Amino acid sequence: MKVEVDSHKLIYHPDRVAQWLSTGDCPPVYVEIGLTNRCNHRCIFCALDWLEKKPVFIDADVLKERLTEMKDFGVRSVMFAGEGEPLMHPQAAEIIEHAYHAGLDLSVSTNGVFFTPDMARRILPCLKWIRISLDAASPIVHHQIHQGKISDFETIYDNIVQASRLKREEDLSVVIGVQLLIIPENLHEIVSFTRLFAGSGADNVQIKPYSKHPLSINRFVIDPQLLTGVEEEIMAFEKEGFQVIFRSGTIDRLSEERIYDRCYGLPFYALIEADGSVIPCNLYHENKEYTYGNCITGSFVDV
Repeated sequence: MKVEVDSHKLIYHPDRVAQWLSTGDCPPVYVEIGLTNRCNHRCIFCALDWLEKKPVFIDADVLKERLTEMKDFGVRSVMFAGEGEPLMHPQAAEIIEHAYHAGLDLSVSTNGVFFTPDMARRILPCLKWIRISLDAASPIVHHQIHQGKISDFETIYDNIVQASRLKREEDLSVVIGVQLLIIPENLHEIVSFTRLFAGSGADNVQIKPYSKHPLSINRFVIDPQLLTGVEEEIMAFEKEGFQVIFRSGTIDRLSEERIYDRCYGLPFYALIEADGSVIPCNLYHENKEYTYGNCITGSFVDV
């Protein structure tokens, strides 16, 4: 199954665009939910490294009510990601299963440590896709970048292999992808990363550029010239059942000037933080001035 990443997904929702054009507003097509702000890794490229976090886990029982409400309201898809590692929430699988039975299209972005075979068995039948952010092809580089346990790389790789085997055995439609975010520390591993996961059973790898959050304290600059020839080299690993996605369009856009004076994405998208705050996008984490309201203490539709 070919995955299209750099195109605009609003082309699949002309009715929602028409509703916005005629009324000036519409229910979001897509909502990202942070189940917790806790994370077992301290990635050196983390866009949210400026946040001062006190551990928060979203209330699972209330969230399940809100997920049903979202579906009835017109929300079509939900990604579980947010400020932290979503699978660290002790009721993550239960929440995902509920959202699936509510009728929402679902995805998960995870660092993969808690994507154990037991977790995979519960959540993979519920998902459209899952993306594992690994960002390295070796334990040493992974440890340098993610700053978790040195053993995490092997744990994650084994989780991906077993989840991919489960997908085939159960004939599941979920797309299992592995991501590398390009920074100077892993530039030399892009080819070996692609080669490694071409033999893992995963459906795709995504190679994408680092993009700096305006408030982040980290700085990673890659000269696009250093990537000359890389796309052609890694595309050689593409085969039936395995797609190589090199985000060349994103790389090009990062070097271009912004040509618009306002964001038109806001009616179609919302983000829910682990404390229930609803914000426009990840530029406004913990910014009360740009918080619409709270969907744990109140209704998502009202917010």
